Amino acid sequence: MRTRDLRVGATGRVIVLDFDGVLLDTERTGIDVWRQLLREASLEPRGTLSVRPDGTLDRDTLRRGLTGTLGLRRTTALWAEFERRNRARADLLEARAGVRPFLAHCRERGHRLTVASGNCRDWVEGHLGRLGIRSAFHSVHCAGPGVRTKPAPDTYLGALRACAPAEPAAGPLAVEDSYAGLAAADAAGLPAVWLTDAPRSTVPPGPVARRVRALDELIDCL
Repeated sequence: MRTRDLRVGATGRVIVLDFDGVLLDTERTGIDVWRQLLREASLEPRGTLSVRPDGTLDRDTLRRGLTGTLGLRRTTALWAEFERRNRARADLLEARAGVRPFLAHCRERGHRLTVASGNCRDWVEGHLGRLGIRSAFHSVHCAGPGVRTKPAPDTYLGALRACAPAEPAAGPLAVEDSYAGLAAADAAGLPAVWLTDAPRSTVPPGPVARRVRALDELIDCL
């Protein structure tokens, strides 16, 4: 696995975190909801659900498969039911293991945290507020009108413009769980930590600074 250097011990660092899959385990929840829906529709045995090696759902492939099997009207209805169930499930989730110790450590060390998400602002801000951790972040940057989703670097570039200090003690760092997110961070020029439960044999699409299973594994180097 190729790596980038991760400077240890510097204070006042800008750390840009993805939301889904890093702060809240909504990636796994979304896959579970889709599996339930596909079983109910007797579709899953046909291999409609496509999960990438990084553990994220390939929604484009899923939508094409459903549209080809069910037609546009039934696919649209099924997708709306997914959104309803997924939101209900996500609203019950606690922050991922290691998130709260990590946030406390970053506050003590003077690191400046921000979010760069491919999801919509209402989703991200709503969950940050529900979890009581919105104040830990200097700003939140989401995909939307004029802001392309990952793997485009738009959300990262927005975060850097908003949060980068004039004289940083160390370069900014990204934390991502998906291939698309790692590519976005790389395109923005940020070294990235890959937070993943994928088997060790799973290779990232490019160089990473470190590979962890929980955010608090980074405490010893930040």
